[in-house]
Amino acid sequence: MQSSRLGNRLLRALALGVALALTLLLPVQAGSTAKTLSTNFTLVNLGPDEVHGEVQYLKPDGGVWRTSQSFTLSAPGGQLVFRQYADSQLPTGRGSVIVNADGPLGAVAQIQARNQTPTSGAYVGFPEGSDTFYVPLATRQRSTASGLANSQIIIQNTGAAAATVTVDLIDWFTGSLVYSKSGISINPGASFLYDLADEGNLPTNWIGSAKVRAPGGQVAVVANFFMGPNGMQTFNGFPASRAGRSWVVPLFVSRLGNGLSAPVTVQNVSSEVIPPGGIVMTCKVDATSPSQTPATFVVSNTVPVSPSMSYAWNPVTDLSLPSNWLGSCRIETSADTVAFVQLRFIGTDKTAAYEALSGNSTDKVVVVPLVAKRLPNGFATAVTIQNLSTTASANVTLTYTPGAESASQTSLVLSKSIPPAGSLIQNHRMDSSHPQGVALPDGWQGTLTVTSDQPVAAFVQLDFLGYPGDPYMAHVAFTTP
Repeated sequence: MQSSRLGNRLLRALALGVALALTLLLPVQAGSTAKTLSTNFTLVNLGPDEVHGEVQYLKPDGGVWRTSQSFTLSAPGGQLVFRQYADSQLPTGRGSVIVNADGPLGAVAQIQARNQTPTSGAYVGFPEGSDTFYVPLATRQRSTASGLANSQIIIQNTGAAAATVTVDLIDWFTGSLVYSKSGISINPGASFLYDLADEGNLPTNWIGSAKVRAPGGQVAVVANFFMGPNGMQTFNGFPASRAGRSWVVPLFVSRLGNGLSAPVTVQNVSSEVIPPGGIVMTCKVDATSPSQTPATFVVSNTVPVSPSMSYAWNPVTDLSLPSNWLGSCRIETSADTVAFVQLRFIGTDKTAAYEALSGNSTDKVVVVPLVAKRLPNGFATAVTIQNLSTTASANVTLTYTPGAESASQTSLVLSKSIPPAGSLIQNHRMDSSHPQGVALPDGWQGTLTVTSDQPVAAFVQLDFLGYPGDPYMAHVAFTTP
């Protein structure tokens, strides 16, 4: 069994708003990976005024780990990057972070295996904790085309009192409860790492989903999904309050020429069985690729989906899905569900994941905390903006604002139109001559604010171009009314 060092500083950014809770998990022995992982996190100002705040670092028992740090974020879209791997005052170990501020904040964390073959993931903060969380995909020593797959479920107590937590593990194929990890006690602000590779009560080659319960408490959950020696997908768990019946997948790809595919997993979080045909995914070709066929296609579940059970469409193995296809999809379900998307370059270690977006959101402003245009170290991002209206085009204004470390760089404002139920890709990995490229200079770094006359949402891809292993990450963007 491999030893895992979740560390130098594995960070979890959890709550949004006046207070942010973040977890930094450092070296621990666990079986999912042999990598030493390090973190950084980016804070962004989501409000109209300058924000002042403080970052507090805590040990697993809630004691002080490091002296607190004060910060100021300019408005709008002010940004700061905190690099735990470069913090000489933060001893190697494991712990958590609380960010207090006098205005609304967003946070994005990146996890990386630095100075090794790359392994990486990214995730965002939560607006609040919940007593129930759902994880649509979990595995233990599962055989895949990319090697053995194992899951880690990271649980942070966001409440003011100690929380007692149980993790229910549900079989993928039967929907039955396989094992409950009970009696997990977590102090306020602290985190618990549950590595399924080390869970002897689960069989090998196991695949399923998870439900995290904290009766009377408040927690937040992030999952790491490892594949082979280098691949890692990191995604946020879903609080019970996010359950819904309409989901949007801004980027769905099926067996592209470069090997990229996007499996979609839907978890039934209701108390009723979803019958065959009760989960319907309708997909529309990307506007920049009109020659692709079919222009639209529709798929649905072919078997009943029991409570807490998951159902997936996997273009890697499902050859009935169109090949070399790129577009966006909308999922409608007959009962409450949650959904997430994996991005896999088959034949490589590159892999990422992001949560599907609520199809019922009415928010018209999107904030992306970190945008990078081909930095000297190869880091670059791509942003996919989804028009949530199915009947009207979205007229959007894109405002690029340099970050605190790039204050001398110029701002950029663009106007675009996104067709009904369509998406717009701003690819900062491409030259500006590319249809999806952006006229920013190489080396630009900052934030992107999208203002629309229709409801919109977005997700972000992050990559270190030209690197081996898995330098690929993804996360959803923040929205406001």
